Amino acid sequence: MTISRREMIQQTAAAAAAASLPLANIVPNLESQAPKPKFFTAAEFALVDEMSDMIIPTDQQSAGARAAGVAIFIDGRLAEAFEKDEGQRWRAGIAAVEALSREMHGKGLMASSPEQRLALLTRIAAAESDPKTDAEKFFREIKSSTIHAYYTSKVGIHDDQQYKGNVIQPGEYAGYDAT
Repeated sequence: MTISRREMIQQTAAAAAAASLPLANIVPNLESQAPKPKFFTAAEFALVDEMSDMIIPTDQQSAGARAAGVAIFIDGRLAEAFEKDEGQRWRAGIAAVEALSREMHGKGLMASSPEQRLALLTRIAAAESDPKTDAEKFFREIKSSTIHAYYTSKVGIHDDQQYKGNVIQPGEYAGYDAT
């Protein structure tokens, strides 16, 4: 293939013009590609994302709830929920967590330090077996939803549980022999 001198000059000029453009116009902004919440407000979504990632954090074996898209899953489920009071319970629970955070630390959860967030989560988790306050009841709800979403995600199934699929498992049979 031959290229004329005129075509070479046009292509060189086009490449030089493209190189002079700011990278923001060429490289997509990752934040703009993040899914927009369908049910939650941006602040509510951030709180659910943070709390779920505190419940199942990243460790040496697998990525945490944030990487598994737990908040996205919960948001989508609530957006499509048949019973609208479920979403209202989540909003009331988030408001209760925010109120408790202000009571404990003088600021909302997302404005708190990581240590303050952990102190709040520890406090509401302590009453998990017999929750009395709205924040404690919300902890049970978000923990249950986080576990469900995480362990039905690719990260939870394959990375954390190391599921290999429907394959023959060599070695000693560890199940129960019903005969």
